[in-house]
Amino acid sequence: MGHYSRTLKDYDGEKTVVSVNAPVLTPVNFADQITLQSNFGAAINDMALGSLQKISYGNDVISNLAPPADTHAQRELKWRVDYRDTVNGEPGHFTIGTANAELLDPNNRKQAYIGDGGDVDDFVTATEAYVLSKDGNPVEVVQILLVGRNT
Repeated sequence: MGHYSRTLKDYDGEKTVVSVNAPVLTPVNFADQITLQSNFGAAINDMALGSLQKISYGNDVISNLAPPADTHAQRELKWRVDYRDTVNGEPGHFTIGTANAELLDPNNRKQAYIGDGGDVDDFVTATEAYVLSKDGNPVEVVQILLVGRNT
């Protein structure tokens, strides 16, 4: 299933999101779907007074997998992935819940073991190949810290 969301900002600067399911995007239907999406967005603009902040669309992959059996798979335990924009040097980060603490560096137990030649290095390679900074530039992973969530 595909998705489409449009974030609008109101008079007070608060955001509201319109989210709907949409057809799956494929190479065959992409041009037609983008036209339909544009028409839908224009129609929303006619129905609302807020200013456009963000449009997000794409395909959702929904899994019917059961919850993990590992009792340590907790959303409150996270990897904080710190990166740097390779063009302007600006820092950024994102988090991944249910962090696998077995990937901690044995020499620095606060962060993932970058240089492990395994899962962590594979993650760094994939991140640097796919993720873009807020300015749309490639990123370099700086560190991956193990953090908790305040409740």
